[in-house]
Amino acid sequence: MKIVLSILATSVLFVKAGFHEECQQTLREGRLRVETIAEKLASREIDRLVSLMSKSKDQIKSYKDESLNLSPKLQDLIKIRDGQPPCPQPNATMFTTSTTTTTPKPTTTAPATTAADTTTNGNTDGATSGSPAGSTSSAPAGSTSPAPMSSAAPEVVEEIKKGKDEEKISEKFNPSKLYVTRTNDMDPFSWYMKTLHYYMKRESEVCNNQITNLNSVTEDQLFGYFSTLAAAHPGPFCSLCHRFTEEIHSKVLKPNSLLIADDEYHISHLLYNHFPSPKSICTAIAPGCDEDYALKVGNLTESVVCLECTACMSITNVLQHKIFLQPAMLDQVYNWLRGNLFHNICAELCLAFQGLDIPLFPHGLTYDGCQNVMKKKFYQLIDVATVITRPERFCSLEIQWCELNEQPNALHCLRELCQEYFKDTPQTRWLCSQIPDRPEQADAFLNIHQTKVRKEKKDYHVKFQQRNLHDEL
Repeated sequence: MKIVLSILATSVLFVKAGFHEECQQTLREGRLRVETIAEKLASREIDRLVSLMSKSKDQIKSYKDESLNLSPKLQDLIKIRDGQPPCPQPNATMFTTSTTTTTPKPTTTAPATTAADTTTNGNTDGATSGSPAGSTSSAPAGSTSPAPMSSAAPEVVEEIKKGKDEEKISEKFNPSKLYVTRTNDMDPFSWYMKTLHYYMKRESEVCNNQITNLNSVTEDQLFGYFSTLAAAHPGPFCSLCHRFTEEIHSKVLKPNSLLIADDEYHISHLLYNHFPSPKSICTAIAPGCDEDYALKVGNLTESVVCLECTACMSITNVLQHKIFLQPAMLDQVYNWLRGNLFHNICAELCLAFQGLDIPLFPHGLTYDGCQNVMKKKFYQLIDVATVITRPERFCSLEIQWCELNEQPNALHCLRELCQEYFKDTPQTRWLCSQIPDRPEQADAFLNIHQTKVRKEKKDYHVKFQQRNLHDEL
């Protein structure tokens, strides 16, 4: 009996040790991927915004037709008036007028900060691409070597040790900011990447216990698990996110040139094009999608098809009830956009066209007028999005991911998820091991055998898979 107990105890220890090692390895791989993807995404998006603004200004200058269809209301909002103040500068490092933007490179240590670095265009938050804020100065490469530790005075040894500690602090993960502000407002992209990285760095807290029941899960384990999914095992998310975001782009973020005047269309088109592409959005949310992105998006597995309705209804309900139908939240979003995205667009256009008499803006273009147009466009966009993304309409009628009156349930897809994706994730292996393999037995175990809707591929699945995503992306 003692021998049997010893063998069982050894087996349990071996399983736990294997879980700890695999869990920690997964976190390290995910952490490295976040560090790489954060810099790549930031570089790509900043370069895209620079190129977009440059092309837009060239297009505005290229209009020659004096018979353009102009909007009297828009022209009245943006025209130059007596005592018009000068145009403000765009936020530092953001667009081409204020400074030359280059693709930032991943860095682990920050260069010495000078006064000039923190005062460009009045920007005092140290927000330059690729340079972590608040980092310490490091000695130049050509400085003389320090004296040997053995012959140095105690205070010198202490100073050297202090310098090494500060150098370690400077290696803290600080992703580049996408929206550089004149204040210390948190950049959403940078904040999210830091959050993912933070939980995946807490190896002991996330991997300290092998999950044996749901009551044993700690907060660190829960957030660490979702960070693991995002960075290492995104599973069906890549396909669902890309196709959902693509539908939003095509149905909400497309101005209709037949319904609005030429000048209004151009400004609307410029604004909508500042929204990131579906690939950028989905890779930012789940960096694990980046590798073989087209393959993951086009791989419409059984669990992906099963989850479509649940994902669509969940996302649209959150959008409606947490954002679109909350006036206070909308005002907060608008105020943030006004100080960041709208400010940069309007400052750029003002500097380029305020004093010019051109066909598209015959009375000039002012910063305050442009901001008023952006505010109007923002709330118009919200009104349109609120109607189009109503869960039943959007998910059932627009993109046909749900049957009429279908009640989605994520548990309906748990067996498929375990078979296709969750088996690769250390934290969910225990949960998946509890579910029977046979569909009928699994449905009975999950108590969904009477409500589960069997999903099969439809025509829109086939059409999507026939697209050459590699060329499009």
